[in-house]
Amino acid sequence: MLKNEDSCIIIFEGENEYMKKEIIKIVEKYQEVIHSQNKEDFDELWSTHHECSLISITHEYRGVESIYQDFLINGIQKAYTSIELINDGIEINMIRDDLAIVIFQYHTECIKRDTGEAYGIQGLETQIVIKEDGLWKLLHVHYSK
Repeated sequence: MLKNEDSCIIIFEGENEYMKKEIIKIVEKYQEVIHSQNKEDFDELWSTHHECSLISITHEYRGVESIYQDFLINGIQKAYTSIELINDGIEINMIRDDLAIVIFQYHTECIKRDTGEAYGIQGLETQIVIKEDGLWKLLHVHYSK
């Protein structure tokens, strides 16, 4: 096991170390995009060869455009003036050389748009990532509280 500077715990199994480091970069970019809500950066994270999905605490979204528009813009952006998604330790389970499951505890630090109050939740997030055209991409994200 290796603990990196961001307090992520990574489980390495033999020769998968490099792949897991690349997957961590996707998780970190996803965290950045939740904060920035940049459409171009968001789109680059997701698979273009498969139908993608996201399950939030209360809803299911299918397709990258729905995830961006309905979850991120009409959900998160509408509710918060700012949001930080923070992982509290990452576990990566390689299924195949081109498929992995990422699991981590998370918490958020938000400012509510309607009141200006600080707000946050914590829970468990699961991501399924797939390697396509030599790059790791998100296929599915699932939040639980």
